[in-house]
Formats: sequence, structure tokens, C-alpha cells
Amino acid sequence: MFLTFIPKTPIIMIRGVDTPYICDAEMICTVLFTSSVFLLFLATLLAVYSLAPQKHRWFVLLVGSMAFYAYAGPIFLIYICTTIIVTYFCTMRIRRLWLLRDEFAAATDDKEQRKQNKAKTKALTRRWLVAALLINLGILAMVKYTDFAIGNVNAFMALFGADRSFGFMRFALPMGISFYTFQTVAYLVDVYRERTKPERNPLKFALFVSFFPQIIQGPISRFSELSQTLYSGTPVTGTNLSRGGQRVLWGFFKKLVVADRLFPALLVLTGTPEEFTGAFYLLSIALYAIILFCDFTGGIDITIGIAEMFGIRLPENFNRPFYSRSIQEYWQRWHMTMYAWFRDYVFYPMSVGKNMLKFSKFTRRVFGDGLGKRLPVHVSLIWVWFLTGLWHGATWNFIAWGLANGFVIMFSLEAAPLYARFHGRFPKAAESYIFRAGQIFRTFWLMNMIRSFDIYDGVGNTFRMMGSIVTDFGLADFLTRGVSELTLPVADYVSAAIGLLAIFWVSYMGRGDVDFRDRLRTNFSWPARYAVFGLILIAVLIFGAYGHGYDARQFIYNQF
Repeated sequence: MFLTFIPKTPIIMIRGVDTPYICDAEMICTVLFTSSVFLLFLATLLAVYSLAPQKHRWFVLLVGSMAFYAYAGPIFLIYICTTIIVTYFCTMRIRRLWLLRDEFAAATDDKEQRKQNKAKTKALTRRWLVAALLINLGILAMVKYTDFAIGNVNAFMALFGADRSFGFMRFALPMGISFYTFQTVAYLVDVYRERTKPERNPLKFALFVSFFPQIIQGPISRFSELSQTLYSGTPVTGTNLSRGGQRVLWGFFKKLVVADRLFPALLVLTGTPEEFTGAFYLLSIALYAIILFCDFTGGIDITIGIAEMFGIRLPENFNRPFYSRSIQEYWQRWHMTMYAWFRDYVFYPMSVGKNMLKFSKFTRRVFGDGLGKRLPVHVSLIWVWFLTGLWHGATWNFIAWGLANGFVIMFSLEAAPLYARFHGRFPKAAESYIFRAGQIFRTFWLMNMIRSFDIYDGVGNTFRMMGSIVTDFGLADFLTRGVSELTLPVADYVSAAIGLLAIFWVSYMGRGDVDFRDRLRTNFSWPARYAVFGLILIAVLIFGAYGHGYDARQFIYNQF
């Protein structure tokens, strides 16, 4: 169960099914962090890493990362190695062109010649950048979106009575391709912008792309940050092992005690949605919010904790998102590295690009300065969220999910002057605890409804489930049936509820961007601290939900 394969589908009730030994062309091949074999792999790699000379430890990580990736399918090494080679070669060419430009500028006093050479160099570097982006993004598009495009073409042809259709390619989706592709795109752009010096050692660059803890579900790291500790060869110390192990254990707790414990109930609710409408729909989306949060943040905790064991710092990906008071704030707290990537490499370049500036002039002339200034921002915003949805999955459900986020944020931006007037007129009410709690409550349920597209089959069916709140709420039926038909015994709900309380307690301790482990160290003696983590370990061992071979269900975000 070290290796598992997930069907390529946005429907949570299907994508969570364990099919450990089958990999056909429509499967996503990926590796389980929570498997016993992976823990053995990690322990072995830590031992070898600690025994290796400091200057060669990065190479041990590279070999381990490639072995980890090859276990998911040796054939998939072709994809990631192609991305590594193309990116490295193009960034070296860009670096060479920048050096030649600087040499020419130092040897020439003629300002006009320097200007012409600078423009020529920039055009050449842009060609290398575009070539690399086309190849890397083209690989991602080929394996992830080809069948989606073919399916839509076939559906369009069928509307006009065509009696033929194109066959599907059925590419298997390589592990982590969405994440490592975005990471290399950021690296390429940063090198082109001269914000990052390219890594001249091709093997060190390969480690940056393939570093095994983050390749499955992120976070999406920047080279300028990750390279500071990735190649340092920091010794495996007791402190690093302890802190990293604590973070890993906490991730296991979230995943096994809460997310996987509640998951079967969600399968029942979404498996036959026509039987669980109205009030049950609200239960479904609330349950999914809890499961997704514990599953995804648990996986990130494990990722960051593993990196900490090796003395490597990865960026945080979450900052108490359920305390958000708006959808925009939510995305500044949830999957923060993805949000920052789309902001820095799609939204900003698009919103200030030449074409958008021309569009802005046109809209100002037609609609006036007010709306004219805002329309280009809104167009860029909607485009970014369309791409965000498409990145999450090649289905119309995910596209609708992305667009729903974009339109809600756009509406909030348009309503900002009304909010400002309210805050100005009623400052005490606007900052009161009740008002803030109301904003958090509103954001939580609005985000839950948007996430409906993630768990129901088809956009139309999702809207019908939303509408059932009004047309078929069925409160009496909900109170009568309750959760008795959701396959879980009461003990599972109790253990998950206690686990959820513990998670919120840790979240509260982490307020003010303080690591909860540091707050524990400050406020509790060492016996009390170790007693806390001892209880967490016992809870994982006793109350964790294990599958075949005592391994856990796959992480939800691994399919992306």
C-alpha cells in the first residue's frame, strides 16, 4: 500500500476508493505518505543522510527523491526528467545572454548601442522563456487535459448529429505533475526577470524540482527560499527529529483520527445524493469542509515535518483559514503558495500587460474612469480563477468551482465602498465580536457551497443540490433519520469530534503566526509537552482509521 492509484475524477466519493494494485490509463499514480513502507523508506533515508559527508547530503536527497518518484512508476521519470532538462538548459541560455549583455555594456560607452543590445538580448531571452514554458506546460496539458478536450469536442459534434467521435488517449497522470510544473514555471520566470540566479549544477536543480516530501501535494516553493536550506546538508539533530516528528505526528492525527474516520459517512451522502437533499446537503458540505481541511493540512504537516527532520524549511501553506471573514481572505489563508503563485505569475502580469492597458483605456472611454478602471481587474480576476479551477481538475465541475470563487471575490470588490461606509458609520458594531463572528460564519458556509462542485457529479446536479435547501429542506426527515444511515457507529463520531476539538485548540494556540510547538514549549514543562504528544500518538494508534495492511486512505489533494 506504499503505492496507490486514484481514478481521475472530481467526485470525492469515487476518488477516495482504494485500488492499490491497479493502474490503467485513466489512473493517477501516487505514493502514500501514511503507509508503513513509506515510513521505512523515510527512516532509511534519514540514516543514510546523517552518515553521508555534509557536502554530499544533498545528493543523497536527490537519489532518495528519484527513487521515491520511480516507485510510483519508472515510466513517469520521463516526464519529470524532461521538465528538469528543458528548464535547466533554457535557464542556462538565459543566464548566458544576460552575462553577454552585461559584458557588452561594460565594454561600450555608446548609450544607444547599449540600449539596442539590451532590447535584442531581452527578445532572445524571452524566446527561450516561451520555449521552456510551452514545453513544460504542454506536457501538463497533454497528460491532464487531452481527454477533457476530446470529450467536449465529441459532445459538441453529437449536438449536430455527428455519428463519429474521437477516441480518448487515456494518459496516466504522473505523480505531482501539477505541482512540480508550477514550481519550474515560477523558477523560469524569476530567472528571466533576474530575480533569481539560476542553479548551475544540473543535479542540484533536479533536487529542487523533485524533492520528495513536497512533490505530491505541495507546498509550491520558490527557488530563492528553498535553496537556502535544501543544499546545506544540515546534520540530523535530535532537535530537528523531535520538532519534525511532532509535526508529522500531528499530520497523522488530523488525517487518520478525523478525516479518514469521517470519510465513509461522506461517501454515503454523496453516493446517492437524491436521497440526501436539503438538510442532508448542508451536512454533506460541512462534513466535506472538515474532512478536506484535516486531510490537506494533515498532509502538509507531514510534508513540512519530514523536511524539518532533514533541516530543510518549506513554506507554510495554511494560516487558520476558517477564521477568514471573506472569500478573498480565505484564499490568503488556504493553500497560500498556490494563491501566491497565481497572483504573482498570472494575475499581476496579465493585469498590467500591454493588452490589458489597451483594454483599460477602451473601458475608461466607454464606461468612465470608475468602472473603466475596475473592469480590466475583474477580467484578470475571472481568468485567473478559471485557470485555478482547471488546474485543480479537468472537469466542468472544477471550472465552475473556480469561476464561482472568482465571481464572489469580484462582487466583494464591487461592494467594498458599501462596506467602507458601513464601517465608517458604525465603527463599534463593525468591529464587534458578534459582527466578526457573523462574517466568519457567512464565509464558512459560502465557501462550503462553492465546494459543492467538488463532491457532486455534474454542474447541473450540484446546482440542484444547492436548490434543495429551498425546495426540499426536509428538516423533519433529517431529525428522524439523523446520521443513523451513514454507516458510522457513534464511537466514530465521538472520536472524530474529540479530535476536531483538539485541532481547534491547537489552531487557537497558533494564533498570531506562532507555531503551536513553540507555544507549548513556552507555556508547559517538558514532561507536559511530551505527555501531549504521547497522547496524540496513542490516539493515532488506537483511533486512527486504517485500511488494508494498516495503511491509510490516499490524500485528497494528491489527484491534482
